[in-house]
Formats: sequence, C-alpha cells, structure tokens
Amino acid sequence: MDHILQSDLVVFLNDHHLEPLFSTLGDPTKRFSKNSGGLWIGVSTERVENSPFPRSAEKTRLAASFCQFTAFFDRSAEPVIRSAGSVPFFIHQYVDHHTFRSEQPYPAKKPQVFWTGKLPAGHTEGEYCVRTRLFESLRGRKGFSWRESYQPALSIERVIKERDGYQGLLHLPSNCPGYTATFFENLAMGGCVIQYEAGPEYALPDLKTGEHYLSYDANRPESLLETVETFLQKPASFQSMATEGRRLCLKNHTIHRRLEEIFLAVQGHLGTGRFPGPASPAGQSVAGILEKLRQNSSKHE
Repeated sequence: MDHILQSDLVVFLNDHHLEPLFSTLGDPTKRFSKNSGGLWIGVSTERVENSPFPRSAEKTRLAASFCQFTAFFDRSAEPVIRSAGSVPFFIHQYVDHHTFRSEQPYPAKKPQVFWTGKLPAGHTEGEYCVRTRLFESLRGRKGFSWRESYQPALSIERVIKERDGYQGLLHLPSNCPGYTATFFENLAMGGCVIQYEAGPEYALPDLKTGEHYLSYDANRPESLLETVETFLQKPASFQSMATEGRRLCLKNHTIHRRLEEIFLAVQGHLGTGRFPGPASPAGQSVAGILEKLRQNSSKHE
C-alpha cells in the first residue's frame, strides 16, 4: 500500500472492483499518508444509472474522491465524478489491438452472423434483460451462430480465432452504455459489425452506421431481425464496410489512442486546482508517457 501512496503518478483501472482499496484508504483509523505532490488518475468503467449491480454511483463517487482526474465511459457518471471533486473526462472504450488481430481474410470467413456473451439466469435487471430479449428473437434462426461465454470457458487465443471465423459479428447490449470494447474488438476482427444504436450522446466522430457497421434499435427486436436478414441475404456485399470499419478502428480506437487522449487532457490541467505542475515529478512522468505513446503510434502508422 505504501508504495502506491508515495508514487508520483498512479492510474486506477476499473474503479468498481477497487472499492475495498478506496474504502481502506478512506478509513481514518488506518492513518495512510499520500504523496502530497502525487497525481492520481481514475478510470470509471461501469454504468452508474440503471445498473444491475448495487451501489454503482457510490462506488464511482468513492474512487473519484481520491483522484484529481477521472476518465469515464458512462455519460451519467459525469456529475457524480464532479461532485466528488475530480475532473471528469469522457472517453469511448477501445480495442486491445495487440490481442485482437484478425488472420482470416473476409472471403474466408463463414457467411453467418456470430454472437458470444453472457446469458443471465434467473432474475436480472437493466440491460441484461434487453440482451436476453434480443437474443431470443434470433435463437434458432438459420445463419445465426452463438456460444454462451464461459460455456465452456476458452483461452483468449481460442476466443479470437472463434470471432475471426465469421463475416457477421453481432453486439448485444450489456451493463456498459455506448460503444463498448466488444464493438471495437469486433471491428478489429475484420467482420461486418451489427451494433445497437447507442444514442447521439455517444456519437463517434469517425465511425458511422451504414458506412462502417450496421445498426439496429435495441428496443425493437424486429429491428435486429431486419438488420440480420439484410446482412444474410448477401454477406459478401459488406466486405468493404468491414474493411473500412477495421481500418478506422485500428487508427483511432486502440488502447494507445485512448491513453494518449487521457494523458493529453491531464497535461492540460497540470498546475491548476489540485494538479501538480508540469515541472513536478508527476508532470514529467505525464510528459514521458505521452512521448512514448507518440513514438509507438508513429511505428504503427
């Protein structure tokens, strides 16, 4: 614990799963001493409003109260983060482009639509009910293949090979709003992605429905059926869409790009409010990270 508290720069990923850590840090009986010149960055990864998981807003607020800067995926998290005294910064999710790499050319993939994900059992709330309703509308449809994730559990190599085998890749709603990591992973796999409409508040600046992926209305199962039917009538005609979607995804939506966006925003706040200055050890660390990210990006362009 001490090495974290005394570090010049700390990044906390997935704040909800780190609740025990932040609760411990906030325990007055523990008497922890934080580096007064340190910079703490948090990443809020889960839905805050209408989450099927308990105390989501409380967990987000707790983590943000320790961080000068918090990147977040759910638009409804912004006022929660701001009220905790942290600077909120919205980012879209991304693909781990080192891991999700397609090896199959589009014509070699099966001309089918594939989905894999969790099918909740028993009483569920929020987006998982939407997911189940949409899935059931497709179950048994010719040309639709699926596997419930963890049934069986596969290695990441097998998961990637599995997704790489289909021309159509379906994305169903989950607990995370907007364009989630699965959307970008599917694009990176080189398939034609079928994605639910995320809403104007999550609009992407480069990736457009009808140009780089197909979309459907998650509130209308018949909309999903229509989109899947359109694709299955002639899957080969969507190759250029899949190719261009993959190109833009790997150009603008990788983990390196997101880190660069975060640290550029952090750099712009150095020397203001609770942020250490640019010449501080934390500020120099931010500059060094940005330089490494730029060098890495230039190698892959």
